[in-house]
Amino acid sequence: MNRFAVVLVLLLLAVSAAALDPAADKNITMLANDLHALGRVTTVAKDLGDSRQVLLAIADNDIETLRMPRGDGTYQWASLQREEGGRVRDEKTIEHVYTEKELRYVTVTGTNGYRVEVTVPRKRGTFAANNRVWVRNVIADLTAFDGKTSHHEIPVNAWVNPGDATGVPLPDIAKSAKVTAELGVESGSKAAVAEVSIVQAKLVDDPNSPYSPAVKKLLQIRELSAARDMNRGAIKNSVDEALLSLPGELEKRTAEQEEAARVRRQMAESGTTTGAVNLGDATPDVVNELAAISRLMTGTVQEQTDGRARLEALIGKLKPAQPM
Repeated sequence: MNRFAVVLVLLLLAVSAAALDPAADKNITMLANDLHALGRVTTVAKDLGDSRQVLLAIADNDIETLRMPRGDGTYQWASLQREEGGRVRDEKTIEHVYTEKELRYVTVTGTNGYRVEVTVPRKRGTFAANNRVWVRNVIADLTAFDGKTSHHEIPVNAWVNPGDATGVPLPDIAKSAKVTAELGVESGSKAAVAEVSIVQAKLVDDPNSPYSPAVKKLLQIRELSAARDMNRGAIKNSVDEALLSLPGELEKRTAEQEEAARVRRQMAESGTTTGAVNLGDATPDVVNELAAISRLMTGTVQEQTDGRARLEALIGKLKPAQPM
């Protein structure tokens, strides 16, 4: 093998190694940085509600990036499924009689539509009862994700009673949809209210995505951040778990904790100090005991005596044994 071939093989191996190395993945680097930012904002924010939009913006941006959008509304690692992910709706009063040539047209436009639904509420208002509605046709003008447009006239020919609904499927999930329902009532004295909805498809993540665990964690963080009553602790825990799901992060965290414990043991054995007390230097049991001793030291003479005794006992427990 000549020198050029050897160099080429080495370059190919280096590229392959970089592709497999999580540290070389810019998306993982972005995610790690953003998770640290989410954790910091959640920790220091005085009023977490004031930071809601920041938390949501960071989570939404990362979810979008990790799904890898193609630019045409589709994604490499997520796809739209015929499951309800939202609705676009409009409600109108219907007065045209179903036997008329032209009925009441109710038009709704929306994205990612896969179904049209006509709902008739039980009431027309606070007190007035509603009446049944005749659905003649649904007319749909659709734009697909490849840019192609299509026109569909879907016959329904069904009565919908108050408290009920009827729906028709669209032939495919449309990038954008404009639908018109032709509606009528039984007679001129029986006006009704009806709601026309475009049911929007749900974006479902591909479990085979290398970023699937991260996206799942981000969706959980987003849900907690969007909640009316934001739970600071729950968000912090979710952010930390998302960090631990990154490649090598759990191993790194474990190694750091083991090293910190080794240093503490070494300092305790040698009697050296750092000159400062930092978070994590004492276990909750030690902190709770010191708090109890502090309360005793401000009490009666007997309580102060008891406090000094407990303090000496605590020092004796924490002080390392001297070598023989």
